[in-house]
Amino acid sequence: MATNPNHPFLRFSKVALAAALVFALRDAQAQLFQEGFNYNSGDSLSGSGPWTGGSANLTINSGSLSYSGPPSLGGNSLSVVSGSGASSVSVANFTSTPITTGSVYYSFLAECTSLPVSGNSYLTSILPSGAAGPNGGSDPLAVYAASVSGSSTTFRFGVRSGGSGATYATSPNFTTGAVNLFVVEYTFGGNVSLWVNPTVGAGSPPTADVSVAAGTAAANLQEVGFKAQSAAAVGNWLFDDLRVGTSWTDVTPASPVPEPSTLALAGLGVLGLAARFRKAKRG
Repeated sequence: MATNPNHPFLRFSKVALAAALVFALRDAQAQLFQEGFNYNSGDSLSGSGPWTGGSANLTINSGSLSYSGPPSLGGNSLSVVSGSGASSVSVANFTSTPITTGSVYYSFLAECTSLPVSGNSYLTSILPSGAAGPNGGSDPLAVYAASVSGSSTTFRFGVRSGGSGATYATSPNFTTGAVNLFVVEYTFGGNVSLWVNPTVGAGSPPTADVSVAAGTAAANLQEVGFKAQSAAAVGNWLFDDLRVGTSWTDVTPASPVPEPSTLALAGLGVLGLAARFRKAKRG
């Protein structure tokens, strides 16, 4: 007996296989790098996964940050503690081949656990190949935190690029204990930009909270890094759900992207059920 191509099960199988292929293709073009800090609590960031450098005050914190936005990457979070008298850095390659054109986007969750009390300084950067770690003014894109004049409860976030001064988002100011989503972008031959708590899942970025001309042009971009400052005035921080990509959608996903292995197993399962169905029909 011939198999009816319009049988509901076969129609479902076709839809499921098409969906699996769509998700597989989307995942293949997704983030260059993502990090949920799923390492042992208390361990140094350096030596965990792809991270290198001397990171005595960059350690894995128990538990992940909670934010209603991009899907959680699970795992733990990164603790950045300043004030030890000596700074420490850690870096990881977010791509095997340095990027030299277009844009690099970078998103992360951040929570301030001890408020900056004076001045301003950098915490995390996008860096060229072979960089020893975040260096602030010489970095193509560095994310800065600063105290707010006259306030004992709020701080600011901003960006700096290749020798220019840091430019901060004018609103809102952020409070300790709150988790916020930050997205930054470096465009070769263009601007550096910062978004604060943007709507996720959109196909293109909204107007940035901060956008300034990039400073000294980067030869390439390949590394992402964190720095624990020597001065306690910079405050203490938690970071989580780090994503790096070449498009806005890479770093602001609205729904989970299934793992390729899960999709492959699902596809094989559907194929197996379809084969069993055809065999039963022939019998």
